[in-house]
Amino acid sequence: MNKLILAVLCALAGLTAQAAPVTSLPGGTVLVMPALNYFGPGPQTLAPGVDWSSANSNAVFGYNGGYGFNDNGFWSGLTMAGTNDGGSSMTLAFSQAVRGVGAFFNYVPVPFGPAVISAYDAHSNLIESTSLTFTTNGGLNQGEFHGFLESTPSISYVTMTGAYIGATDFTVVAVPEPETYGMLLAGLGLLGVAARRRKA
Repeated sequence: MNKLILAVLCALAGLTAQAAPVTSLPGGTVLVMPALNYFGPGPQTLAPGVDWSSANSNAVFGYNGGYGFNDNGFWSGLTMAGTNDGGSSMTLAFSQAVRGVGAFFNYVPVPFGPAVISAYDAHSNLIESTSLTFTTNGGLNQGEFHGFLESTPSISYVTMTGAYIGATDFTVVAVPEPETYGMLLAGLGLLGVAARRRKA
C-alpha cells in the first residue's frame, strides 16, 4: 500500500517545475502591446496583471517606429519593447504565475550578442534560461520566437538581458492543459482508493 502511495506522489511531483525552452506556444494568448512610444524604465502595463519594466532609463515600450538590430536587420511597424542598450535588462512580471511565456525576439549579435532570456518563480529561483544566438538574413521584421513552457503555472517573471534585445508578440499560457488535470485527478483517485483499502 505504501509503495502505491509513494508511486503516486512521485508521479504528481513530476508535474512541477519542468520548464523547457520552446520556439512556439500553440494555444497561447498573444498580449497586444499598446503603441505608447514610451522611453523609460517603467513600469508599464502590458495586460491586466502583466507589467513590464527595465533597468535602463532609456528602454522602450510600445515603440512602433523603426528599430535597427545591425546585422540582424530592421523592425518597422512592429510594436515592441526593448532594452535599448547593450548590457541592460527588462522584465515581464505576472501577478499570477503562468505555465508558459514567450515572444518574437531580435537582438544585435555583433558586438553585443548573445542575448539571454530567463524564467523565475515567485521566490526568484531560476527555473530556466536560454541564450539567443540566431542570426537573420538582415531583412525587414526578422527574428525568432523563443520562450518557456512548464507543466504547472510557476513562472512569475521573465528577464530579457543584453544585446539591445527587442521583443514583440508576447504570448502566455496561463492554465494547465486538460491532460495535466487528468493526471492530477487520477493520482488523487489512486490515493483515495489506497486510503479506503487501508481503513478496511
